[in-house]
Amino acid sequence: MSVLPSRVIHVTALLLSLVAVGPMLCMGIPTARALDLEQVLTEVDARDATLASHRHMARVAHAREKRAGAWDAPMLDLMVENVPVGGRFDMDPMTMRVVGLEQRVQPFGSRGLARRAAGRDAQAADANTEGMRWERFAEAWVAYADAWSAGQRARAATEHRGVMDRMAAAARARYESGRGRLDGLLRAEAERARLLGDAAMFTAEERAARARLDALRGREAGAAAESLAAPPEWLAPDSDAAWRELAGSHPRVRAAAEREAARRGSAAAIRRMGWPELTLRASYGFRSDLVGAQHAQDDMWSAGVGILLPIGNSSRQGAEAAEMAAMADAAAAEREAERRSLAAETHALRERAAAMRRVAALLADTVLVAERRALQAAWSGYESGATDLAGVLGAAHASYNEELDLTRARQDLAGLLARLLAVTARAELFGLHVPEPATAPRRNAR
Repeated sequence: MSVLPSRVIHVTALLLSLVAVGPMLCMGIPTARALDLEQVLTEVDARDATLASHRHMARVAHAREKRAGAWDAPMLDLMVENVPVGGRFDMDPMTMRVVGLEQRVQPFGSRGLARRAAGRDAQAADANTEGMRWERFAEAWVAYADAWSAGQRARAATEHRGVMDRMAAAARARYESGRGRLDGLLRAEAERARLLGDAAMFTAEERAARARLDALRGREAGAAAESLAAPPEWLAPDSDAAWRELAGSHPRVRAAAEREAARRGSAAAIRRMGWPELTLRASYGFRSDLVGAQHAQDDMWSAGVGILLPIGNSSRQGAEAAEMAAMADAAAAEREAERRSLAAETHALRERAAAMRRVAALLADTVLVAERRALQAAWSGYESGATDLAGVLGAAHASYNEELDLTRARQDLAGLLARLLAVTARAELFGLHVPEPATAPRRNAR
């Protein structure tokens, strides 16, 4: 019996201790947290350039509201009156230095109506911005699901290639020993080569989807390649009536309602502008004492009211008011059409999402499990000589295709849920926490 050198014993003990302690050390090392959909939506809300553009346009609408209600600037007059040709101010009793002020006013509320109408347009801009926010969230969800699904398909192709490597090695060993056929070996080699193409294609799809996702997150394409958590598949089982009521509060419906109110307010303001406007004037004249006069001259003041009579403008203002009223009716029809369209789309998406969830569950829990068992059985039969390699290749190919179908079903389900998020604008229905808008829209009482 030979005695092992002490160095070998120490090295062996060290390796055994590393094997025992290694998993414990790995448990203590913090792993990078996978990127999830909620984090993506937070970044989209804060950094998406398209959404930022809509928010700036909403600020423009609010600035127009302030401008619509502003009064005209007053007119300040500085002048001299009745100055003799000689240029002296103490020769004629009517010579004065005059300071005057003039202000145009609309006493019948046309400016207030115009400002309220502009405020409604600003609220419509806020609603449009909110609607775009949900649309961008949906686009980010789709891009996220596409990237995750393509990554899963690439992983499935890589794992299946390992199975094909094993089969090709077994087929080659049998062929070289004279117990196998050449066609079986060639089929295994061809299947393994095809998987290389599949993996390359799926990887390209993943990178393209990640580039779209990076753009929505306000990042340069390919800036990072974080691991992605599985997209959510939960959906609130609310009643049909509750889902239908969501359409009435959607930002697109609110925007149409605000546009309708704005056009009706503009029509009222235009009609009110047909009423007379007033111009208030006041002036003060400073007079100099005359040469040789025994008494000082009093200063003089003037005041007056001018009335602007809109004679001849009634037909034009009436046409403009009729135009605004027609646009208001169009906005009302648009609002009802939008509400009905959203309700119908919500119903259709819910039905399709329920069916796709059922398909994904059947593929994951039944079909794929059965195909994997069939592959194990076919491989056992091949190793025992009961079946040929063609049966094993067929079972492996079927199992691989079912894995791909499962990832595509989950990708399609994510697309349906993302669109449903856009048409409901209610993240809690999907178990998601969406951040508050980066710039909260104003909701002033009108």
